[in-house]
Amino acid sequence: MKIRCCSADEWRKLCGETGYGSIYQDPRWLELIEQVYPRLRLHRLACVDDSRQLVWLLPLVEIKAIGKLRPMLISVPFGNYGGFLYTKDPSSFSEEQVLSPLNEFFNATRAFALEIRELESPPQGFESGGDFVRFELALPATVEQMWKHTITGNARTSVRKADKFDVHVSFCEGSQLDIFQELNEQHAAYHGTPIHKRSWYPALVEKFGKQAEIVIANVQGTPVGALLVLYHEEKAILHAAINDANYRNIPVMDKLLWAFFEKTIESGKVTNFDFGRTRADSGKRFFKRKWGAVEKPLHYSYLLKPGHVVPRILPENPAFAPAIVLWRHLPRWVHRSVGPLLRVRIPT
Repeated sequence: MKIRCCSADEWRKLCGETGYGSIYQDPRWLELIEQVYPRLRLHRLACVDDSRQLVWLLPLVEIKAIGKLRPMLISVPFGNYGGFLYTKDPSSFSEEQVLSPLNEFFNATRAFALEIRELESPPQGFESGGDFVRFELALPATVEQMWKHTITGNARTSVRKADKFDVHVSFCEGSQLDIFQELNEQHAAYHGTPIHKRSWYPALVEKFGKQAEIVIANVQGTPVGALLVLYHEEKAILHAAINDANYRNIPVMDKLLWAFFEKTIESGKVTNFDFGRTRADSGKRFFKRKWGAVEKPLHYSYLLKPGHVVPRILPENPAFAPAIVLWRHLPRWVHRSVGPLLRVRIPT
């Protein structure tokens, strides 16, 4: 077994041969990262056997995390998941076919850790870790079924409450991108988190076209919340959900989701809704379960250099608390200029 690094053009061709189960494995996702953050080092790995037949592909991005002197290799950052792309059923591959060549590549790098985010558990030999789960919702055939039997009474009450506040929802592809950007900056500032470059979301929408949809909620003409949904085959993936903290007394997110489900079920084009990653937090779990979503594992697997442990670089870490408080009080121009420099050093 041998590993080689592919060019972007070759990667596109090989991905077409394997197919991909997630939009984050789409070759355009790596191209997006490369376009917006050209200083990040990308590795498009292809493993071939002795007869030069393709065995698997693995996209990796080098991230130098905050507080770390050496980089990590992540498959793939800024997305929910996206690991190995196999040429056949993954269960048919041995540990030797997957782990040995990857270990050889990893040991030759400066990286202290290699992280793979997948929907399915990889072969034996990787260390497990991670603080995320995910929720999926199988959409019923009709809106009436969804309202009466899929969602809980709590969800119905929240939607009715939003209606009393006259929350209106509008759908677009990219025409309300400026509104989304403004809401995203407000949301990030309130939670003390760094934002992407201003070019990230415009580039994302441009690359994925009709596979990216922005949904905006308004109260009396004022934008108060938004969703960014990505489509892959018959699945819709919630990539970003944001709301204005000044309107937190209104269940804006409930109204956004319900309006989205109504439209989606009526169109009949999507059968599954993926709520994306969720930290193992009881409040977030409750919110997603009330929509009828089922919790499923996310498999975070690692290769580690000697002396290193599975990294846990999370906002809940008490060490980050003072920085988050400070960040909330900085002016917007600092968020826009310094935020992206920090964002690429947060391996999420």
